[in-house]
Amino acid sequence: MNVLEIVSLVLNLVFGTGFIVTLVTLKSARSEADAKAKLAVSEYKTNEIQNVESAIKIWRQMAEQMSDKYDEVIHELDKLRKEVNRLNRINTRIMKLLDKITPDNMETIVEQIKEEIKNESKDELHISHNN
Repeated sequence: MNVLEIVSLVLNLVFGTGFIVTLVTLKSARSEADAKAKLAVSEYKTNEIQNVESAIKIWRQMAEQMSDKYDEVIHELDKLRKEVNRLNRINTRIMKLLDKITPDNMETIVEQIKEEIKNESKDELHISHNN
């Protein structure tokens, strides 16, 4: 075989079997596959961002709810502290008055104790209305 026959045989083989068409088809299929892969990665990233945003929204709502409940608890705690302080003041006054009780002044001291309790309750109502 001479060189011309070999070249002719190679050209027939390349062009006759559709080798170039196959190469072109493979190249376009590869480009299409690359584009689809990039699209899939982009969609995945978009879904991931949406999931993160949803999680952030849920956590933010939970934090706001917890903050509201915390504020309510603090408010109740303040009210309870005031009530405990008021009761302590009454108890202290009652204890002082009880120390002064004798058989002769028992009725007077009992009236003073009742008056102290009434006054403290009125003072507390007056203070709570001003706040």
